[in-house]
Amino acid sequence: MTITTAGTTAADIAFHYDLGNDFYALWLDETLAYTAARWDGIPPGEPDATALPRAQRAKLDHHLDLVGARPGDGLRLLDVGCGWGAMLAHAGRDGRIAHATGLTISRAQYDFLTARALPGTETRLESWEDHAPERPYDAVVSMGAFEHFATAGMDRAERLDVYSRYFEACHRWLRPSGRMSLQCIAYDGAADGSGPIGDFVGADVFPSAKLPRLSEIAAACDPYFSVVALTASADDYVRTLASWSARLLRARVEAERLVGPEGYRRYRRYLRASEVTFLRGAATLYRIGFRRRDEPLRLSA
Repeated sequence: MTITTAGTTAADIAFHYDLGNDFYALWLDETLAYTAARWDGIPPGEPDATALPRAQRAKLDHHLDLVGARPGDGLRLLDVGCGWGAMLAHAGRDGRIAHATGLTISRAQYDFLTARALPGTETRLESWEDHAPERPYDAVVSMGAFEHFATAGMDRAERLDVYSRYFEACHRWLRPSGRMSLQCIAYDGAADGSGPIGDFVGADVFPSAKLPRLSEIAAACDPYFSVVALTASADDYVRTLASWSARLLRARVEAERLVGPEGYRRYRRYLRASEVTFLRGAATLYRIGFRRRDEPLRLSA
């Protein structure tokens, strides 16, 4: 099966995400969420075994709040870049979501979710560019996928073109007044990803991926969506990364058995380097809520 994408290729996605489901399960929590948790109200002293999954579920609930999914609503949801199914597994809670579709271009994640057979869900091995639903969704969420939509070789105009096509697709997929949420890492205090940490992550962890800037997200979404909520929280990623790093350290023996000593060291470096990136303010985390415009705006250049 050929997967079409203008961003990070399926092969580069496989380099990172297909390293092994058992390996990721060692240091992610029971939800298998692989994006920043939401730590509001969770005390620093709470044991990691309960704190991290609580914070991850709080993040999932926050995104359901952003798309207006209330208990009993029974909406149809699309999760773009669904990972190992954290949102797909969580979305039916309290009847907020009746059916959820997840998109991934990772074969390992797809096979995992197919075997998991979550009720009321469908997983598709498909990029957002190829997705053509039979009928509109009520809501679209995406957490940690937008960072892969553009590549390091693209200039600003090329990135804006890809981002605009994504928001246009979301507008097309959604019913009138439909809602959308986005969780995304973006450059903040750094102009781009150049430097030792950026070079290491780009070469050894996430090949070819390119982070956006908030101004690019805003320009790309404006014709299709109004922004109804925006928060920035580098601290949420700092605490999440610290938790993942500590869990991986505790699981060192099993991790080295699964991915070898070098694979273990590479991921420890990646988690610590990413933590430093957020601590220094070079990058931040955005959570954005959107409402679909009835008709796209025709904006002047």
